[in-house]
Amino acid sequence: MAPVQPSSQQNSTADFQRILAEHAARYPRMEAQDYGKLLFQHVFGPEHLLTDPDRAILWIAKEQHEVSEAHPTEDIGNGLSRIYLDPMWTLEAFPLLVRLMVRSAAEVHGTREDLEDKLPLLGDLPVPGMAEWLAQWKAAGCPAVHHSETYREAYHPHYRLLRTCYATVFPVISDLASMIWVYPVVMAIDGRCGSGKTWLASLLAELFPCRVIHMDDFYRPMDQRDPHWREIPAGNMDLQRLRDEILEPAWAGEDILYRPYSCQKGAYLPAEVLPPQPLTIVEGSYSLHPDLREYYNARKVFLTCSPEVQAARLQRREGPHYSSFVDTWIPMEERYYKACTPDKICTHLIDTSACF
Repeated sequence: MAPVQPSSQQNSTADFQRILAEHAARYPRMEAQDYGKLLFQHVFGPEHLLTDPDRAILWIAKEQHEVSEAHPTEDIGNGLSRIYLDPMWTLEAFPLLVRLMVRSAAEVHGTREDLEDKLPLLGDLPVPGMAEWLAQWKAAGCPAVHHSETYREAYHPHYRLLRTCYATVFPVISDLASMIWVYPVVMAIDGRCGSGKTWLASLLAELFPCRVIHMDDFYRPMDQRDPHWREIPAGNMDLQRLRDEILEPAWAGEDILYRPYSCQKGAYLPAEVLPPQPLTIVEGSYSLHPDLREYYNARKVFLTCSPEVQAARLQRREGPHYSSFVDTWIPMEERYYKACTPDKICTHLIDTSACF
């Protein structure tokens, strides 16, 4: 007999039980209302905080002056995280953080039923005064709640709420915010297939004026490949054409004549002129190949994820074509990573296993 799969509600409850245990261990001075705040945030995300985005930007600027050191992003379950204000962020990062808060609020749709289903988990905690506080909170309709004064004095919680996928890559976003208005930036996003390279490039293109170049458009035609191309790191890629047509003019701040190559058609698609932009992104496997690295004058990003997450994502994305990744593309990429170590020379190594 096949094992019975837990329901989504069971998975959600177990997820929040994990969060409660982690926060109890990390913050031993949490009081009943701090646990209530954690539950409210876990269910509803930042929606209740965004009545005025412009004012939210001003509050971030004000709070940053009270922050003396950076803290790691903190998982609160339900695909959400607390991202702590960083004293190194520049003013340009604040509006981007708020944009992602607004976006997170639009994408997270918590329900009162979900909150009520998890209220008993708080009642089971051995926290002084929990039963009395829960009774008062439920009588008031379980509104948004502040941290206790004890928590504020002990832990100085200067954070905002984002979907975990946005919080995970915000270090890249905040770095770019301080750079692209100073000089033209050329950056690479390399990493394992299924790790989110195209997604990150698309997100950055929404936040910054930029040009996005896809490595998939620079496959080498089959009749031009070495007979042993599968054994050669980037043996399927036309790196010289990428250098000549993309990276050289991007580095010089010039127009790019973008000529994608279509493997399906076995031909080059019509060329498109991409005018100069403050940011040029080259995304895809092999973008941090040693033959290309000298052209990236800013950030070199490498995304990864666990083998289990990679398999699940590729199975959903590729369907019947998934076997070709197992047999060909993943082994080729792993050979490239071992030979060229792009994960060792990047400026940002990001694990996206907890994203999406």
